[in-house]
Amino acid sequence: MPGILPMKVIKVGGTGTQSRIAQACDRCRSKKIRCDGVRPCCSQCANVGFECRTSDKLSRRAFPRGYTESLEERVRSLETEVKDLKDLLDEKDEKIDVLSRIHSFSPAPQRAASMRSPSAAATSKSSPSDSSDGLIHVEQSSKRPSPKSQNPFMGFSTTQGFADVFTDRLVSQGKSATKIPTVALTALSTSVSRGKPSQAVKTPPRLVSDQLINIFFQEWAPLYPVVHRPTILKAYEQYLSNTESLQRDAHAMAQLNLIFGIAALSSISRTNQDPTFFEENWSTTLDSFSGETSMSSLQCFALGQIYCMTKGDYRTLLRYRALGVDICHQLGLHENLDTSTNPLEDETRKKVFWSQYVLDRFCSALTGMPVLLREDDIRIEYPVDVDDENVTETGFLPTLPGESTRISSAIALFGASRILNKALEDMFSSKSEYDVSVSKMRSVAGQLDEWLQTLPAHLRLEFSQDKPSTNVTSSRSPSCLLSTISSDL
Repeated sequence: MPGILPMKVIKVGGTGTQSRIAQACDRCRSKKIRCDGVRPCCSQCANVGFECRTSDKLSRRAFPRGYTESLEERVRSLETEVKDLKDLLDEKDEKIDVLSRIHSFSPAPQRAASMRSPSAAATSKSSPSDSSDGLIHVEQSSKRPSPKSQNPFMGFSTTQGFADVFTDRLVSQGKSATKIPTVALTALSTSVSRGKPSQAVKTPPRLVSDQLINIFFQEWAPLYPVVHRPTILKAYEQYLSNTESLQRDAHAMAQLNLIFGIAALSSISRTNQDPTFFEENWSTTLDSFSGETSMSSLQCFALGQIYCMTKGDYRTLLRYRALGVDICHQLGLHENLDTSTNPLEDETRKKVFWSQYVLDRFCSALTGMPVLLREDDIRIEYPVDVDDENVTETGFLPTLPGESTRISSAIALFGASRILNKALEDMFSSKSEYDVSVSKMRSVAGQLDEWLQTLPAHLRLEFSQDKPSTNVTSSRSPSCLLSTISSDL
């Protein structure tokens, strides 16, 4: 029938359960009565015998109120879903690319260039391969500190080394590197202040010192077992009751103030305590220990290295490291002692030595300087997996079944540091020019994977939906730090 169109029905509401006629016939529209849309003739027109007609043009007003808004809301929802899917695909593509770069080494020049360490100079090039794995040729950056410069030489593995390579790459591509704020990343902190030997010791409020010593033993001591916890807590009690009497024990006083300073550096937002407040209490005392060869002096220098490393004072860090390593050699800590009958003394030697070993490797990575403790000279074993409270001069006390120890974090860090030592030897040599074998890079990656697989369950940082699934109370918890170390390696 000419002029008769099929009636259009539209959905109304978000659920889509209701429907209505999109456009009434011409007579029902003019009469403003409800049209039921029956075809070929609606009920209203059939009752009066009128020919039912519907014009071709569908007016926008025929749509129910809110219909357009519901369509727009649906479009926005679909756009959001598409964006989320695109971000997910991009993230997966990025992960696939990273994994392919790690596990798919190729001797081809273009693949070797993409696999080159970021600390290699911009002028690095692939040398002819003498094996199926190939070599990566590394040349030191042409930048050298001037004789009058106050900044020391910095090697490939340092932030300065990475910044120099990044800047050189930009320049080689014809881009400007003047706007890159590398100074803020590479500037060295000022050296620790030197107090006067005769000045009075500054003491913080009891509430602050309690908080600082708790932070140290919760966050630092599990990774660096430099001091014996019961001994330090006993000295702290004396510090609170009679500070002047403790001043006669210069080593204990220096260790306590270093502990306060280390904890303050990592918790300024929590304690609102200036770390330099304690520097005057230990800096001059540490200088006076430079001629001593004792375990107490070594403990002070190890704590001083932790403080300077955290603060970024690499000049003082290198000096304390040299003194600490020298004491290790003079005391023969790198050798095993089979004649001792004092477990507390033996375990203290092991803990302090391996803490110095870790600091030596970290210092080398941070400054680019060679390591001082040679791997081939080390014969001493790791400490026993027993906490300080369970080690006495006569033997070891039993640990509760199924209970994890704090020292287990340090033992795991010792193992990671030995892998770092391998990486420093094979990939970040102190030589000005060298070749890196891809097979050695694979070997380091394999050692790191094996180390991760052997970590105790309580030290693993597991992720679920890109979020830590374990109860992590602090960014400095052992599990967080060990996870960070593994990702950095």
